[in-house]
Amino acid sequence: MILDRACIARLLDMGESIKAVERVFSLFGRGKALMPPKIYLELKKYHGDFRAMPVFVEGMGAALKWVNVHPANLRKHLPTVMATIILSDPATGAPLAILNGTQITNFRTGAAGGVAAKYLARRDSSIIALVGCGEQAKTQLLALENLFRITEVRVWGHQKALVQRFLKNIPPKTFLFVAAPSIQECVGGADIIVTTTPSRRPLVKFRWLKKDAHINAIGADAPGKQELDVAILKKAKIVVDDWRQARHSGEINVALSQKAISQGSIYAEIAEIINGKKKGRTNRDGITVFDSTGLAIQDVALAYLVYKKALKRKLGRPIDLMG
Repeated sequence: MILDRACIARLLDMGESIKAVERVFSLFGRGKALMPPKIYLELKKYHGDFRAMPVFVEGMGAALKWVNVHPANLRKHLPTVMATIILSDPATGAPLAILNGTQITNFRTGAAGGVAAKYLARRDSSIIALVGCGEQAKTQLLALENLFRITEVRVWGHQKALVQRFLKNIPPKTFLFVAAPSIQECVGGADIIVTTTPSRRPLVKFRWLKKDAHINAIGADAPGKQELDVAILKKAKIVVDDWRQARHSGEINVALSQKAISQGSIYAEIAEIINGKKKGRTNRDGITVFDSTGLAIQDVALAYLVYKKALKRKLGRPIDLMG
């Protein structure tokens, strides 16, 4: 079947997505998945890149995601990230579904941030700082809403117009929204900080942070990208989604290349915490950082979830790719 954006929007639910992503992290940590590293196709002429992400998870199927990242699309009123997912039957290789992966990408990344905050942020966290105000920020906030009693959300963007558009498009909430005039005023005193920018220079400084803040570092997804002051990584309890991928393209990649930190500086992969091999937040922890690079296991988890719901509701357009 073909599942377009409208179908996907009807079928995605953040609460279900958080549970699916937490489960697939657990399966991955128990050796129930195959996930080669992302393949990057960088097109400097067009100031963007493509990534191919193959994956297999037991009980969920095999999938391939073809996704782009073009930051300049903001000026063209296009998404900076767009994706297509092919879900296949691992037993026969037959394609089961072709899915618009753009919203799935946003939801699975938001869900991963939610899972990380569940284990690494203080349970009484209530003040959220969003550094970056694109589609990723929306789903990150949606996930945190499912898990915490939020009282205030501060939003910063590199253009005031983008912040105002973000605030205008958010449905009415019971908590306070603040358009922060600076990054420092956005993150200062915040319990959970989410960074979702394509920055290649540090935006968030260590001296601005609350002593027990949690950071979901989402934006760095390619070599050379970074959003956090290296001093933060030197002092924080760092958890990554996948060491192999994070060292190449995650928030830690620049600090590693500068030898400011090493592999020994990484406390855990998130699956180790979910599976009980290592502890999440403890009373002794100060700042915690989750380095999210985005994994293909997350995509297949949500693609499979959406596919099963579509079958049950008889949605999507059937096609014959075997004829």
